[in-house]
Amino acid sequence: MTDMKAEQGGKTVVFRDQNMRTSYANVANVAATQEEFALLIGIGRSWHGKTKDFEVDLNDRIIMTPPTAKRLAAMLVNAIAQHEARYGQIEAGGQTVQPQGEGTITTG
Repeated sequence: MTDMKAEQGGKTVVFRDQNMRTSYANVANVAATQEEFALLIGIGRSWHGKTKDFEVDLNDRIIMTPPTAKRLAAMLVNAIAQHEARYGQIEAGGQTVQPQGEGTITTG
């Protein structure tokens, strides 16, 4: 694999992918405390809705600081907007992309 570079704030960020692993997820959840955000991702097992419970095999928990979580949220909002502009509206089962409550996602 190769290193990827990106410009950010006048600095070059080098992404090293030698130890990267790939996971697939069709379920995600977020938990937060004052000090950190935890992104829980996994695979839903109850495909046909025949049971009362929806079982999820969690694959990964990614823990990040609140500033990192906010930057991730902004990047996801931008990526989703670009994807929808190119391929059409994404149906998310009643979920909205806009944050609840007051304010918008800004970084800086």
